[in-house]
Amino acid sequence: MDRELIGEPIEPDLTSFDRGAAAAGEPALPWRFLWRGRAYEVTGVTRRWKTTNDGPYHQGDVYVRRHYAELTTACGEQMRVYGERGGRAARWFLHSRGR
Repeated sequence: MDRELIGEPIEPDLTSFDRGAAAAGEPALPWRFLWRGRAYEVTGVTRRWKTTNDGPYHQGDVYVRRHYAELTTACGEQMRVYGERGGRAARWFLHSRGR
């Protein structure tokens, strides 16, 4: 599948978060969001994973850097998003998309 790299913030619909993920200690994935003024609705999650920052400057501590998810949207697009924790809530970004 061809992917278009995006790397831009998305604006989550604050009423549409997956509360189950939050209960498991992960950032709550938005089920609806805006990107470039267009609304998207998530119809499925293909997979989830996280990356860590466990380099030489962390002295053995492992810090989760980003939480990723591959999504299918109502319009049939495959999107990869990631959340970065900062303060109380995660900020979400559109990593890439494809069909």
